[in-house]
Amino acid sequence: MLRFGINCDCGESYGRLTVGQDELVVPLVTSANIACGFHGGDPSTIRRTARLASQHGVACGAHPSLPDLMGFGRREMNIAPAEFADLIVYQLGAVKALIEAEGVRCEHVKPHGVMYAMLARSDLAEAFADAILAVDPTMAWICEDTGTAASVARRRGIRVITEFTADRAYDRDGKLVITRVPEPVDPAFVVGQLRQVVETGSIRTNVGTQIEVSTPDTFCMHSDTPNSPEIARAIRVYVESIS
Repeated sequence: MLRFGINCDCGESYGRLTVGQDELVVPLVTSANIACGFHGGDPSTIRRTARLASQHGVACGAHPSLPDLMGFGRREMNIAPAEFADLIVYQLGAVKALIEAEGVRCEHVKPHGVMYAMLARSDLAEAFADAILAVDPTMAWICEDTGTAASVARRRGIRVITEFTADRAYDRDGKLVITRVPEPVDPAFVVGQLRQVVETGSIRTNVGTQIEVSTPDTFCMHSDTPNSPEIARAIRVYVESIS
């Protein structure tokens, strides 16, 4: 039993376009956040990713996004809460069916890209909770420990799995530094961040300041980082060493 989980955003290939290195990364993690088709992923990719995860004992979950295939779910949209909830229900329902067709449960949901940040809005976080409860109240919600999303989830009775993103830097405000085109990340930097979070409850930002970080349940990584297999192996070795 590992002390910390390792969750990976994956299943983001679309048609003939290959995104990420799922075959090499998924066997090294503990849970897979599978794209639902709005920023990446298609029915065959979703089912294939669920099959890969199942073969390696990796938990499957949904990774919904804004309907922004061209922008990979990283461009904010002005969407009313009711429509927002419908978008989530639509994606959760589709991915849940495809995952269950492989004989495994859809155990959790984690928002993708700019949607993650938009859930700082209480009305959208409530709509996200509405969608989870409508589709499957037993699904867990992966999010950061502090903030609106976690607060709404807990108040609504949704199980929260807290996370820290291992393969991205954080800015002075504690927000992820996201680039449109992912670049390789030094595995030593990744493990250094994790060690600092575990040992000190803090993280060094991209401007050199220190901010407090809650100890998470799981560490997040991304399959579309160019050297994601090396990052996954480094995280796995570290997590096993402290378990």
